[in-house]
Amino acid sequence: MQVRSRRGFLVTAAAITASASVGACRRRNDGSDDPLDVSASAHLPAAPESLAADGTTIVLGDPAAPLAVRLYEDMSCPACAEFETEGTAPYLKRAARNGALQLQFTLGSFLGPGSKSAANALRAAVDQQKFADYHGLLYRQQSRVRKSGGFTQDQLLGLAIMIPGLRGPEFDAAVLETKHRDFVEAADEVLRRSPVRGTPSMAIDGAFVPSDSHALFTDRNRLYRRLKKAARAEE
Repeated sequence: MQVRSRRGFLVTAAAITASASVGACRRRNDGSDDPLDVSASAHLPAAPESLAADGTTIVLGDPAAPLAVRLYEDMSCPACAEFETEGTAPYLKRAARNGALQLQFTLGSFLGPGSKSAANALRAAVDQQKFADYHGLLYRQQSRVRKSGGFTQDQLLGLAIMIPGLRGPEFDAAVLETKHRDFVEAADEVLRRSPVRGTPSMAIDGAFVPSDSHALFTDRNRLYRRLKKAARAEE
């Protein structure tokens, strides 16, 4: 997989994040003692969604989970869409739903106005507890939207109709009035000041994985083993 750099060129996918705190793991819904070993067929509850105290991080999952995996993305980045639809991102979301980790999102918007509009809309979706569903939908639709010029407010509202319970006066106003403009700019600044040189990027326990570890973005089993190693180091 490749990633689009903030500077406009493609680089090899890099880096995983996770900050960890010691805690008991919950049992997986299908009976496994290892909540990180969650299958695609597991029946899982929705993960809680929140904005972290820093005001720039969207958190999917329990903030007290034993691991935290940070993803750096731009909603207009084709490589991010590939990672979110065909790579290991769906596994990470299942692990967050299973209580194994908290998934932290830093949404950059270096690829233009469409990215800023999408980041603003996603921040509004957190208030409706619909971030995960909407985030996944936007990436599934990204290729089509990109052909028509990128995410616009009208397109974002039109797609939101597909998420039951998302559209409403509060969400619509937040999208149309760019309510979360400060969040968008602050999150983009966090990404700009980070070691990230391309998206998608990750880090585990605050340490970025070298760029030659791009298999962690595509191979579920390798990512699982990497997360297990991080979890053992925190015990």
